[in-house]
Amino acid sequence: MNKLITIIFALVLITGLFAEIGDLLWEENFDSLDNWIIETGNGSWGWGNAELEYYSPNNVDIAEIPGEAGNNALRITARNESGANIVDQWGNPLNYTSGRLNTKSKVSIQYGVIEARVLIPDINLGGWPAVWLLGTSTLGWPRCGEMDMMEMGGKQSYRNLHDSHNGGNNQDNSTVNQSVSANAIYYSEDSINPDNPSGAASISWDPNDESCRPYYSYNPPLTGRFLTYRAYWDDTSLRFTVIDNNVEYDLYEEALYFDESSTEFQSPFYLVTNLAIGGLFTDALGLDGSGAPVSMPLPAEMYVDYIKVNEWNDMGEVHVGPPEFQYETFGIFTDNTTTYNSLEVGVDAEIYVWEGTLSQGSIAPYEGDNGITWTTNGVGWFGAGVMSMQPTNLFNFGDGYLKFHINIPAHISFQIGIIDAWGNQSYVQFPAHQTTYGLVRNGQWGQASIPVDDLRGDFIDLRMLSYEFVILEVSGAQCEFGIDNIYWDGGTVSNDEETVEISNFELSQNYPNPFNPSTTISYSLIENSFVEIEIYNLKGQKINTLLSENRTKGNHSVEWDGTDLSKHPVSSGVYFYKLKVNNQSSMKKMILLK
Repeated sequence: MNKLITIIFALVLITGLFAEIGDLLWEENFDSLDNWIIETGNGSWGWGNAELEYYSPNNVDIAEIPGEAGNNALRITARNESGANIVDQWGNPLNYTSGRLNTKSKVSIQYGVIEARVLIPDINLGGWPAVWLLGTSTLGWPRCGEMDMMEMGGKQSYRNLHDSHNGGNNQDNSTVNQSVSANAIYYSEDSINPDNPSGAASISWDPNDESCRPYYSYNPPLTGRFLTYRAYWDDTSLRFTVIDNNVEYDLYEEALYFDESSTEFQSPFYLVTNLAIGGLFTDALGLDGSGAPVSMPLPAEMYVDYIKVNEWNDMGEVHVGPPEFQYETFGIFTDNTTTYNSLEVGVDAEIYVWEGTLSQGSIAPYEGDNGITWTTNGVGWFGAGVMSMQPTNLFNFGDGYLKFHINIPAHISFQIGIIDAWGNQSYVQFPAHQTTYGLVRNGQWGQASIPVDDLRGDFIDLRMLSYEFVILEVSGAQCEFGIDNIYWDGGTVSNDEETVEISNFELSQNYPNPFNPSTTISYSLIENSFVEIEIYNLKGQKINTLLSENRTKGNHSVEWDGTDLSKHPVSSGVYFYKLKVNNQSSMKKMILLK
């Protein structure tokens, strides 16, 4: 039987190795950074790894590759630099800066061959360069999943353990410049232990040297020259390789085949690239004070020439931009209310109680067969909400309402809020013994209708919501309550790509698009109407009002010169223009390039 299993596995592996790479789906040649978000700061405890650097936008740019005239690349520069604002999360000074970028709300990938051509500088001791991916799931790490296509700078003990394979000399003498590895991380209950409370399962954890195969190159080392890294990814498996001098080397003895504990890899991921300094992954100093001094020569420059995605095993999808826009009425938890689209608890959403602050109640549903009912557990506060498994784009509901029914005692003060995929939170208050947002509390079910404009606050990204409904109480009052029939209402009826015809107006695509420095927005009216045209950024924040007055029926146009309300030029990127006519509106996307 064991021999038969071995033969079957070999056939599967051979079939995978000789499958064809398909059509190009997407390519980033780094002629601009429009697809990327440049991160700032030191995160939480050095991004969870005790890293020593402060990520600064000043360390990220587009530059011509030395010796390759006309070929641009992403350049990340690490520096020995300190200053008043170069601090960790507690305000302690840091001595290094570097760069980190991601495509979280701009480009996501599900399956395919992901390929990156990368040049790493001399990292000696302390450099930790990586090109990797994180799951777009709203679940926290490691439940969202992580794919590290390439990373260097790991510990000497790790290199020594595996150096009898894949170019190694079995002499335990490789340096960080001579070895590169890859990794995949996911959540597994079997991995939970006192040293690993997060349950992160890492395929590079291979103490018996059975499958992990870092690639070694002693002369020349892997630094100061370009190598190509690949991830072969479909709905059943994930394989990592490196291509050096036209020879492709597998970074594991076999591919990772997904099972019930690794389903994270069957959802979309977004790209990340960075050049860290120090931290627990390396033998160098970290924020915890352990490790050897950083000896990486600084400044140091990492180049990423391109990242591209091709089909693999006839699979692969690249989504550019935030999640698809929702509109009209969007259900969060409702049985009978008609909605255009909705979440389904247990399928693409879950109801979470925070830190055991609530337990099951006994109040019957307001409508239908399903309801939410809780009693407080006397811990001084409570919090709970409905979270989608993937970010939800409710940007079109900027002029709409969050509506819900609730049966809660009148003496309870509570808050209703939302949380976006970046961790921003915003709440509105429901004081005790008051009628707020239409909610009358008389011991029966009542309905509240919160304008999204009140709910969103200053920083919420409506394109990337994780919790579409949250209830929070902080005074420690005891009660039993029920919630039901939760939905967003009043989303614009258009999508952002097509010319949309509504009963009394038509909005056309701006021209030119992309544009610089100005563009024209055209529309037509069936009858005399009051018209507003507003400009929004990707976070859903209004940055300009181009028009707010009566217009006669017929064809009209207005020009936007790429400035905000204060007449200051805005940066390159994606913007939205919204036309509101009487009680209807339509919105479209445009791109400003500089």
